[in-house]
Amino acid sequence: MKRILAQIYMLILRGIAAIFRPFKLQTKVVMLVTFQDNPEQILKKMTELRVSPETIVFYDPRVDESKLSYNFVRTIPLTFASVFKRLYHMSRAKVVIVDNYFPELAAINFKKDACCIQIWHANGALKKFAWEDKATALRTKSEQNRFKAVYARFHKVVVGSDAMGEIFKRSFLLESEDRLLKTGVPSTDYFFDQEEINRIRASYQEKYQKKTILYAPTFRDKELNQAQLLLDLEKMRALLANKFVLLLKLHPSIQADADIPEDEFVKLFHKNESMREALAGSDVLVTDYSSSPFEFALLGRPIYFFAPDIEQYDRERGLVTGFSELIPGKPYLTTESLAHGILNDEADLEEIARFSATWNQYSKGHSAANLVDFIQKKL
Repeated sequence: MKRILAQIYMLILRGIAAIFRPFKLQTKVVMLVTFQDNPEQILKKMTELRVSPETIVFYDPRVDESKLSYNFVRTIPLTFASVFKRLYHMSRAKVVIVDNYFPELAAINFKKDACCIQIWHANGALKKFAWEDKATALRTKSEQNRFKAVYARFHKVVVGSDAMGEIFKRSFLLESEDRLLKTGVPSTDYFFDQEEINRIRASYQEKYQKKTILYAPTFRDKELNQAQLLLDLEKMRALLANKFVLLLKLHPSIQADADIPEDEFVKLFHKNESMREALAGSDVLVTDYSSSPFEFALLGRPIYFFAPDIEQYDRERGLVTGFSELIPGKPYLTTESLAHGILNDEADLEEIARFSATWNQYSKGHSAANLVDFIQKKL
């Protein structure tokens, strides 16, 4: 029944979009935003460079709207109620910028002079997504066709490296190299602001008085129904509490359902606290299959991969080919081995630097300016 309703919904959207198609294009930018960091850097740079066309930002209500507000920007919540407004403005904008998969894109046939830019919310990938996600093969033919239609609307996909470009080609079914926009990823500009990085790190050192370990695992689909923390906090405490504080940056549903108490060793991040500041302030990153290592590597600090469910995750969701050879270091399968690895400084900073050079190939601190220059040429 849900699939039938989805098909009817898409037919309605196509009908509405067809009404808007004869309207002339306007010199304006439309953004569909579900993650904050890329759009924030882009709008900040547009202001600095005085590129200020009419800009309409449809934002996920979980995003901090205040960081996207400028005098040339109109913000509208990204909700079901605003879908017709999205279709209208996207149909008339010379530049459309999206940072995720939006099914309504399949309903639009962009005009020749319009440009839709995908600024995907991660500058690297350790797990498969989009067309390569193993769940995609289980979808119906009509759903798969809708996915293809959305990917086909991406005239340009912003990349930070050739390595990520190859992943985008497979994940978004991009047939030609010229659909890759090699500007670098705007969100990475933050990590080249040494004054800001030093300020955040100093504030963490003053606040915690010990070295900080940031544990930031990726979200797992099954966690929607049952909270699951793979890291054994008691074992981490027993081995590391003398020298470290453990900062937990978990998905909101996990943090709430798992009911994790805070103490002198374990500290919880609020769901609205900035991930990039958590990365900037922390001395060590522990993660698994998330995209956080690609940005943290820019800081040249230790990274450890805790992946006790690596075989199950690869079987059910899918990891990039050669995951264990790709990451800078080995995957730790137990809490004890991870803790000992941290105590023994097993992270190889030279290997992390090579990892960063590969995945941040075009992200050199000027990515937002590069993209804004491209946008200006399209207006």
